[in-house]
Amino acid sequence: MKNKNGQSLVEVVFSIGIVVLVLVGITSLMVGTAKVKRMSSERQKAIELSQSIIEEEVSYINNNKLKFWSDIGELRGNVVEIDSCNNNDSNYSCYVKYGSDDDECDDKKCNLIFTVKWGDPQEELSVERFFLREGL
Repeated sequence: MKNKNGQSLVEVVFSIGIVVLVLVGITSLMVGTAKVKRMSSERQKAIELSQSIIEEEVSYINNNKLKFWSDIGELRGNVVEIDSCNNNDSNYSCYVKYGSDDDECDDKKCNLIFTVKWGDPQEELSVERFFLREGL
């Protein structure tokens, strides 16, 4: 008859292996969750920045209608970097493009494309806003 008073070395190694496997799984899950949370936070900040620059542009257009529509010929097709975006966080860059081609921007209508870029592998968020000159 065998003495069954203790655990064998095989049982201990097997138990330690299971514990290590569970800990590695939990750790990788936590790292993945932190990465998704960081990316989500960065994207939310980009959305907030894009809303902010759109509001600034709408305010500018409403307060300077004649100047905006007279300058639109020079701005058509150009990409302009927005300085106020860079003051908030150096990791984000904001741009506005006045129409994606010549037909989308003239002295009566203009499609503005607001772009926010961030991150090391460059990610970007683009929002389009169509403006129509009043009184046409």
